[in-house]
Amino acid sequence: MIFSLLKLNKKTSAALAGIAIGAGSLWGLSLWRGIEAGELLRMLAAILAMLGGLALAAFCAVALVKLLIAALRRLI
Repeated sequence: MIFSLLKLNKKTSAALAGIAIGAGSLWGLSLWRGIEAGELLRMLAAILAMLGGLALAAFCAVALVKLLIAALRRLI
């Protein structure tokens, strides 16, 4: 694929492909429904911010669980 020519990691190329597919889907939806380009970019930014927030929340939850496990091991 094109990402192999860029020598990207498989996970990185999968993430970039997912973002490209999402952007293409939003672009097709905007053409179908007559949504302006500025509104389309705001929707894309909102979706990416939501996904970033979910990733941050998951990271914090994993870190909290690991800290709790470490604290419990010290008590035992």
